[in-house]
Amino acid sequence: MRIVFDIGGSVLVPDEPDVKFIEEIAYQLTKISEDHEVAVVVGGGRVAREYIQAAKSFTPNETFKDYIGIHITRANAMLLIAALREKAYPFVVSDFRKAWEVMQLKKIPIMGGTHPGHTTDAVAALLAEYLQADLLVVITNVDGVYDSDPKKNPNAKKLDRISTKKLVEIAMQSESKAGGSGVVDALAAKFIQRGEIKTLIIGKDDARTLFDAIKGKHKGTLIEP
Repeated sequence: MRIVFDIGGSVLVPDEPDVKFIEEIAYQLTKISEDHEVAVVVGGGRVAREYIQAAKSFTPNETFKDYIGIHITRANAMLLIAALREKAYPFVVSDFRKAWEVMQLKKIPIMGGTHPGHTTDAVAALLAEYLQADLLVVITNVDGVYDSDPKKNPNAKKLDRISTKKLVEIAMQSESKAGGSGVVDALAAKFIQRGEIKTLIIGKDDARTLFDAIKGKHKGTLIEP
């Protein structure tokens, strides 16, 4: 299979870099890459949102704030590159065509953000579409897709399997601005629907056994066209 992994920044760097988890995810990605083609997109998470929030004190420019977030995502991507050692391409990849070239070299391309207005979820969905990936795996700080925000509604119900159309409906409830923190943002959901991309959304616990998760052993949400 060809698999794109979308790893949330808050998963890698919750309050500070989670070195143990980064080592675990690097091991899992290395193991998976022995039998599958792998590409990774890393998000900015809480750190990016804090920088964006601080920048609001100085400018209302959303595009400028997006660029701040892009820089943070690439710093997080460098941490994963370091953990993957020789298995990863040694520089953050910023172009989908370059990601494809890197995969032909049997290396793992690691991307962060690319353009203002696109979250890393959207970047990952576009990358999966461009590479014609068999699976997109979104690793976030929520263990799947819920019918409402589980952080606000204790009675929120987790959805084990949904359609790409349903994902778009849920994602549209989130606001699309720099530093948005929905499980998957609306733009990414629309790209997933457009590309008819089979997508798995899982939490940090499932990510620790990522090799098993891609085989169906997980507690997350599977999204299918």
